Amino acid sequence: MKKRLIFMTIIALLFISSINAQKGFRIEVGIGPTTGDSREYFSYTLLGNFYYLWNVSDNITIGPTTGVLVFLGDGNYTSGSNCFFCSIPDVYIPIAIASRVDISKEFTLGTDIGYGISANTINEGGGFYFRPNITYNLKEKFAFIGSYSNINEKGGSASTISLGLNFGF
Repeated sequence: MKKRLIFMTIIALLFISSINAQKGFRIEVGIGPTTGDSREYFSYTLLGNFYYLWNVSDNITIGPTTGVLVFLGDGNYTSGSNCFFCSIPDVYIPIAIASRVDISKEFTLGTDIGYGISANTINEGGGFYFRPNITYNLKEKFAFIGSYSNINEKGGSASTISLGLNFGF
């Protein structure tokens, strides 16, 4: 718990200190179906991320990211539980390091790695967060993004595939 608090504090300080410059600040919104264990309870997700990326080289950027990942909708109830608690959305707050590599003028590959904190549980909620993505750049400050998000928790995982829009400032 103490290590997680220290990690979250460092990421938050990096993010807060970088907002002033605005050079690499980006916001992203997306929607998509759930996959894996999540599909039993929820049918779709909404996500919102914001991050700040610094240039490490001509085609590589890295920086802190955070946001929200909300699991919603009725799942397929394969367990026969009739999903009594499915009306309550599952909400995660990922805190991660984002990296992006420009593979061409139009396409960028990236990965976000960190910890996804569950907003629904107070103690020990959340797990390892991993989000590979591909971006198609329409303009310098506007892009389409496709991604797979996975939060690996004790006893299962929350995952989704999403499509969205990415805006730069």
